[in-house]
Amino acid sequence: MKFSLNNIVAALGLLGVCATAAAADSSVTMYGRIDTAIESVKTGNDRINGVNNSNSYFGFKGQEHLGNGLKMGFILESAINSDDGSISNTEFFSNRSELNLEGAFGTVRMGRFFNPSYYAVADRTSLHNEDYGITADALYAGVENANNRLAYKSPVMGSLTVESSVSFHERSADNLGKNAYDLAANYDHGNWSFGAGYGEWAQARQYALRATWSEGGWTVSGYHQRSQDVVAGVTQKANASRIAVAYAVGAGDIQANFGHANGAGPAQAQQWTVGYNHHLSKRTKLYAFYTVLQNRHGASFGSDDMVANEDRKAVSAGIRHSF
Repeated sequence: MKFSLNNIVAALGLLGVCATAAAADSSVTMYGRIDTAIESVKTGNDRINGVNNSNSYFGFKGQEHLGNGLKMGFILESAINSDDGSISNTEFFSNRSELNLEGAFGTVRMGRFFNPSYYAVADRTSLHNEDYGITADALYAGVENANNRLAYKSPVMGSLTVESSVSFHERSADNLGKNAYDLAANYDHGNWSFGAGYGEWAQARQYALRATWSEGGWTVSGYHQRSQDVVAGVTQKANASRIAVAYAVGAGDIQANFGHANGAGPAQAQQWTVGYNHHLSKRTKLYAFYTVLQNRHGASFGSDDMVANEDRKAVSAGIRHSF
């Protein structure tokens, strides 16, 4: 069979129509964020100055419409270090790797993703920088097993959504061969938003409540959490609270928050942060923050390398671009 130029053009046109029809039912999007800052961090008596990554990432997400209101989706998200270009973890898609099926019944999720209870409470209270980087909340106790997770999220029921999940241990002896469980709820009503979260894994437990109020340029949010774990055979309990305030003016917003935690016995810690965001566009912002974490009476809240009674002070100025 001989093909003329008209035959080829017609064939290409048909392929284009088919591709457009397929695209109407499914889509794949690349997204991400590059966040890099100049920071000066003093931990104890040691000070480090440098250019640091602040939770940069990139990912792919897609969705296919299956008909009858069903949607199949996926998310693959990798953490990267924007200061040197390396991958943050040995697992390439360490931030998120999930499949989900959505319909009138709600959403079923499977794979690796972080605790819904965290996003219902601590994330919604960390107004200033979405709980990322050196100014992240150091007092909230995460009971987290992101791997091997099966979750169900309800449809919106009169402004209420509920999400529950189980993370299978898959014969892991590190946590007594126990599955991890997580439960989160969010409720929105007018200017108010409320959240609740519960998590348990092996001998660790946490539960927390949040309230957020917004009007005009003002946003005020706070949470209270109680947690416990068994360390070296001793049950240790902690209480943590945080209050955050943000005020938007023009292209910027002013931020301030304060948190306090009581640990085992007389141990206690406090953290406060002040800062400013200047939005150059919907996707790009400049920011500057100052944060102080103080540990007292044997407390060691913060990163794993901090010792008892050690403090941390940090100033950070950076730029964030989302795509």
